[in-house]
Amino acid sequence: MRTFAPEMRKALMYLLLSLGIILVVMFLSGAALGFMGSFLDGFVDGILGNDYAPSKPSDLYFIIGMVILCVACVILQIVFLRLRFASYSIGRIPKEKRWPVTGWTMVTLGGLALLYCTMFNPFISPDENVRDSWVWITRHPIISFFGMGFVEATADLIIFGGMMREILEWKHRPQIIIPVFAIIIGLTSAFFSEPLLAIPATMVGMVEGYVYEYSRSVIPIIIGDLLYWLILVFFIGVGFPGWTILIAAGLIVLGFYSVIKTMEPFKPID
Repeated sequence: MRTFAPEMRKALMYLLLSLGIILVVMFLSGAALGFMGSFLDGFVDGILGNDYAPSKPSDLYFIIGMVILCVACVILQIVFLRLRFASYSIGRIPKEKRWPVTGWTMVTLGGLALLYCTMFNPFISPDENVRDSWVWITRHPIISFFGMGFVEATADLIIFGGMMREILEWKHRPQIIIPVFAIIIGLTSAFFSEPLLAIPATMVGMVEGYVYEYSRSVIPIIIGDLLYWLILVFFIGVGFPGWTILIAAGLIVLGFYSVIKTMEPFKPID
């Protein structure tokens, strides 16, 4: 009979290692970049031009935050890949089915991004930090897309390719593990943003959890997340009409049904 300890210890170690690296990088980089704040302000203005120059202190904080996140992600990628805690494996899906799986995952996550944009307009949020964050993101869409895409890819590698893999190997009960994981993601999103956004965040967790369960690869999830962030960065706050939710729902249902049907013959067997 398999024991609780080995796989769960690994999953907990991955979580603590990730948090530890992020905290250390935040402390060291924050201190260094804070000391050099004035220099960076002038550097960004002189090198990148006025479009990327911070117009107020909060702009500089966002730039520093993005740099710190990306540095932490580079370190996490190196550690997890070199120590083989996670990988960019192609998984269980045969070559001829990989692009259909990736395509339908993109359709599903694209629908969820559209749902997010329809439900939430950050520019009228009562939270000033939320408003300022999204204003900066929409003012610098290219930097924001690549930065958040890299952060999201790193999170997918660690959460799915590391932690969830170990948990599913400990107890292969995806019908329990994936919903619990998705609810945690949804509650976390609600805590840091708007309570209503727990709905699309939970749905994203469910979709990505099942895509990983069937495929055992983070690659379709990462590509789908890139489309998700592309839509958010360029279309958040546009002010879609309420009936756009119907289009989003159609994309979500069609995409999720199709990706599961495509992967069904290759899913792990208990």
